[in-house]
Amino acid sequence: MRPPATHRVDRIVPAALVTLVVIACGPLGCDATPSGRLVVATSGSLTDRRRLESEFAQWVAAASHPAVRLDWLILAPGDDPARVAQRRNPPDVLLGGPASSYDRLNRMGRLAPLPLEGSPSWLSRRDWPSEGASRPPARVLLNDPRHDPFWLARAKNWLGAGPFREGYSRLVREAAHPRRIGRLAGPTSPPDVEGVAILQGCRHPELARRFLTFLAATGRVGPAPARATEPPEADSLLADLLGATLVDAQDELWAAWAALERAGDPEPALRWLTEPPPWPPASVAKLLNRRGERALSLVETLAGELTAQPSVRAWLIRSWLSPPRLVDQALLDELATAAEGRLCRTPSFRDWLRAEWTAWARQRYRQVARSTQHAVRSESWRCRMSEESVAGDRRAPRHSPGFGLSASTAYCVLRTAYST
Repeated sequence: MRPPATHRVDRIVPAALVTLVVIACGPLGCDATPSGRLVVATSGSLTDRRRLESEFAQWVAAASHPAVRLDWLILAPGDDPARVAQRRNPPDVLLGGPASSYDRLNRMGRLAPLPLEGSPSWLSRRDWPSEGASRPPARVLLNDPRHDPFWLARAKNWLGAGPFREGYSRLVREAAHPRRIGRLAGPTSPPDVEGVAILQGCRHPELARRFLTFLAATGRVGPAPARATEPPEADSLLADLLGATLVDAQDELWAAWAALERAGDPEPALRWLTEPPPWPPASVAKLLNRRGERALSLVETLAGELTAQPSVRAWLIRSWLSPPRLVDQALLDELATAAEGRLCRTPSFRDWLRAEWTAWARQRYRQVARSTQHAVRSESWRCRMSEESVAGDRRAPRHSPGFGLSASTAYCVLRTAYST
């Protein structure tokens, strides 16, 4: 005879309660669990994490604090810690990542005060050498700065180390390498300055402050370096600029670079290849070249298509009518703050600007490739003429048809023309 269903339910309920108690409290007879758990987001290696766990446990025990367990939220190389902070259950501590992400979080009010003097919002992470050997130097590989905050931070450091044009030229040369940008097989290089911070409203603020005190006591973090304040949208504009001219137009850049190498890297063509885009953009400059009321009407029409806000449209037209210049950090800052930041928050303007920069870069690289290839062909023709001139000098003087000059004189004229 089968037992009633109610009897089975009576047996299942106590068993389920026992299971829940075991899960919540842990098995009897085991060591006591740590008094607290701290969630740390990092892209550090397994070796670094294990060493941190061991040394932090020793430091906590020596200070007679209750034991703390470190739970790791593993980030992929290139992940933006600012995005992790937007999760429903964010971590307590951010460990590593570009300084620009921490600046952005600080402006948003997402960082908690720190227990150390001189660094009110975030700390600078220092190198953590592995025991017994130093870390090998990171490979310098270029990734898409629109998706990799590490490389955007490195690009900013290069651009800020001197004149903007020199830094941009270096980035163009790096982008000409044979590896396609944004499809790297290995991790990208870390930024020159990484941050460490406690998130505002985290679940374990006291444990987080204790952990950062440990990092400072062991020399793993220090005060954040003094940094120039930049508009919030300046970084995204810079990422758009580099992504459009170096990533989206990389195929054309490869062709131009190969042509330059075949021509012996002529300096004028190399300078022309590696200069930043102009402002106003090329299409606007072409409209302005028409001059007169017709040109101004076309410019006003274009501005009206990009934004419907009168004040933003007026600022854009004034900027286009100002003297031409090359794009630099000052211009990016101006665009980021134009009309109280409303210009850069207009999607149609951002889409148009990215398309303008991409089209300009592709056309510029193609022009360099064509002109350099033409010069190489002309050089081989000049070499043949030089050989003929030597042979002709041994015989009787003769004239090149169509020039009215001797072959040697024509060669000198062409050499002068192509070298200028």
